[in-house]
Amino acid sequence: MTVEEIIPIEIDETPAAIRATLAEARPAARQTAEILRSKKPRRIYIIGNGTSLYTSMAATYTARQLADGQSPLVLAFPAGDFRYFMPAITPQDVVVGMSASGEFRDVLAVFEQLRGQCPLVGITHVAGSSITRLADHLLISSGGPSHVPVMTKTYASTLAALHLLLLELFQAPPDYFDDLAASADRCEAALKSAGRVVPDLVPVIAAYEHGFYFGAGNAFAASLEGALKMKEMALFHAEGSETWEMASGPATVVSDKTVCVALYAGDVRDASTADTARHAREWGARVLEVGPESTAGDWHLPVEAPVYPSFASLALVPPLALLAYRVARARGHNPDQPSWRERYYSQGMTHILG
Repeated sequence: MTVEEIIPIEIDETPAAIRATLAEARPAARQTAEILRSKKPRRIYIIGNGTSLYTSMAATYTARQLADGQSPLVLAFPAGDFRYFMPAITPQDVVVGMSASGEFRDVLAVFEQLRGQCPLVGITHVAGSSITRLADHLLISSGGPSHVPVMTKTYASTLAALHLLLLELFQAPPDYFDDLAASADRCEAALKSAGRVVPDLVPVIAAYEHGFYFGAGNAFAASLEGALKMKEMALFHAEGSETWEMASGPATVVSDKTVCVALYAGDVRDASTADTARHAREWGARVLEVGPESTAGDWHLPVEAPVYPSFASLALVPPLALLAYRVARARGHNPDQPSWRERYYSQGMTHILG
């Protein structure tokens, strides 16, 4: 690694960022949850874009695991879609805006429009950013500043903060909090495994032009983020799909010209993902399996499964980010200084936080 390689350093800092966020954001999460429960919310909308959208989707599985018939409905929306096609909002609704930089324009526009109409919760990595001045309640993720436009440790830390908020809101038993905390150890172990496995994968995967990532449940949310990292860093066409959706659309173009990445969350739905992985190999693709076991693929990147599958993406995504970075370098790209930077800035996606 050279001194110019910033992203691998930030990826290595991810476990520490998770631990710091869980320690420092929990008081705010607990206080915010108490206030929200007192208002008896009926719907909680979580909005974001790109990584922040996939973060929102990943955390909704926590709400699904804990909800009963009287619980509020928790929904993830793209921020722009929510902004321009907003449902009727009442005081019993809650809008949670996810923006690592605190500056994404569609999230800010929604908050400006809804001020005083319903509780607004902001989750960001940057104290003093614009979202902190618009939100009624605020959670700041931790782990130190990020100096690159690609979200790596900021993905995990903002997701950890959102998990905390939902666990507190749904008054989860202590073992949920314990398992969330253990995500940092699982992430650390996964990155060590990736350090051994990734060098052998890079020369092969770098020669491809198309990748399909897929998983079920929380692993589906992780597949979207994993594919995004490959697109952003390696400028490599990659798509994330839900396991059963792989049979509709992606299956028609999977061939010996594609690499597939099967993600496992460690629950019964993984069997269907393994079946899809086997089909992908039959169709000619090379397959990387990421999770606790390998049953059908060409390669295996070990990642320990959580007790509660809703936390799986915290350990699944960081090794995929490392793989994407190494593939990018092998293809002659420098993700620390991406060519698309201004395209993101033009949309208010100012992710350089340092």
